[in-house]
Amino acid sequence: MDWRDTLGDRMIDDKVVQIHRLVLPEINQLMAMRYSLLSTIASQGPIGRRYLAQTMDISERYIRNEIEFLQKQHLIKVERQGVILTDRGKEIVVELKEMLYRYNGLQNLEKELCEKLQLEKAMIIPGDSESNHQVLQFMGAACSEYLKSILHNGDVMAMSGGASSAAVSEQMKGGYFPEVFIIPARGGIGRSHSTQANNVVAEMAIKLQSQYDLLHLPDNIDKELLEALKNYPEIKRVFDKMTIIDVLVFGIGRADDLIEWRNLTEKEKQRLVEQKAVGEAFGLFFDIAGEVVSPSGSIGISLDDYKGIKHVIAISGGASKAEAIISISRIRKNMVLVTDESAANAILSNLNR
Repeated sequence: MDWRDTLGDRMIDDKVVQIHRLVLPEINQLMAMRYSLLSTIASQGPIGRRYLAQTMDISERYIRNEIEFLQKQHLIKVERQGVILTDRGKEIVVELKEMLYRYNGLQNLEKELCEKLQLEKAMIIPGDSESNHQVLQFMGAACSEYLKSILHNGDVMAMSGGASSAAVSEQMKGGYFPEVFIIPARGGIGRSHSTQANNVVAEMAIKLQSQYDLLHLPDNIDKELLEALKNYPEIKRVFDKMTIIDVLVFGIGRADDLIEWRNLTEKEKQRLVEQKAVGEAFGLFFDIAGEVVSPSGSIGISLDDYKGIKHVIAISGGASKAEAIISISRIRKNMVLVTDESAANAILSNLNR
């Protein structure tokens, strides 16, 4: 059971929400702004007033007034290094997230996403993870809680690299799954060390007290060399497990972003543009219909493997990812999607055109 299942009992019922919307329509906008302000401080604090104003694209005068108010409520502290949250402030950020879930009708939005994208489940976090890193952390927390609810000893779990998957490992509160085996979903590519699949897997395995194997191979290794390396027991073991994955956690990328920093020839890049690639996952590029337009030659799970996995959990947010998310959701039914409010609205806007 997650925080949304008991929200009405713990905080506000639907009738109160309806009255507030009718009599105090400005309350939702004010809550959203203060949620954004507090969550920005949570993720970037200590942070200076000027930088906070620039980050949120709000005037310094407005920020000063808000800081004065929040300080009086004992939600923040202003120190020499910058503004930070108090312990009560940290609690309020979580409570505001839960209130906005109800006020913004995100439960209905989740239902609509499930219907339109044929998802097994959708989890929407209030806000925009592209402009507020704390929203991504909340997405990671929601995903980690769901993951623990479906994971069983004996399962093989795979995780991709990237900031979204890394947020799941970072936010995992711990568990005891000694017979779960965790592997990377693919080889390494040129991204931040902390978000490489191997590091994401290792952190998750430590927190879940699980077994794990790593894949010390670059993502674009020569195919003939790869076949030779598969004879090594530690590498063969990982590839064997890729065919029996029970749970997959992965991020969804925008094709145009991946095209730019993948080691592709100009001809390959042009082909992807011409074939209207919009999404990328597990090393493949897809068009808006979920059809493969060009393989990237990456090392990891195959498309057939993906289609046969029992539990697939995608975590991806931001309005700019809307088409990519639509694309990947069309590869197979019953995907679980963890996203943010910004992406959810953009997805439905795209589908309702």
